[in-house]
Amino acid sequence: MESGGAMKLTFSTESVSSAAAMALVSAAVNKAMDMNVAIAVAVVDTEGQLKAFHRMDKTPVVAVDAVQAKARAALMGLSTEELGEALSDNLPILLSMVTLRDVTLLGGGLPIHHGGAVIGAIGVGGALTEQDVAIAEAALASVTRADDK
Repeated sequence: MESGGAMKLTFSTESVSSAAAMALVSAAVNKAMDMNVAIAVAVVDTEGQLKAFHRMDKTPVVAVDAVQAKARAALMGLSTEELGEALSDNLPILLSMVTLRDVTLLGGGLPIHHGGAVIGAIGVGGALTEQDVAIAEAALASVTRADDK
C-alpha cells in the first residue's frame, strides 16, 4: 500500500485489434463466397462489444443477432459447440443459458486466442451449422497464418 492507505493497481487488457477484427470478417466473407453461401459475421472484443460486422446479401435477418450471440458465448473460451457439449451433463446450467441475454450455443462461435488468453471471439451464421463452423475456423486460421509470417 502506498502512503495514505491507497493501493496502486495496474491493469492489462489485451483485446482483438480493429485491424484483426476486419481481417477476420474479410476472411469469413471470402470463405463463404468460396462455399457459395450467404452469412453474417461478427467479431467482439473481450467485453463482448462489437468490433466488426458484415451481413452478406440474402443472409437471413435473424443471423444479425445470432452471430453476435455466438461470439459472446465463445468469450467463455470454448467454441459454442464445445460449450454446449461441456454443459450437456449439467442440466441446470445448460437451461440457465436461455436466460442469458445475447448468448447462444448454436454452432459457429469461436474464441480468438492470443498468448494463452481469449482476446475476443468470432460468430458466423446464416448457413448450415457445419458451414458456419467451417467458415469461422477458416477465418481464424487465415489470421493465425498471417501473424506467423
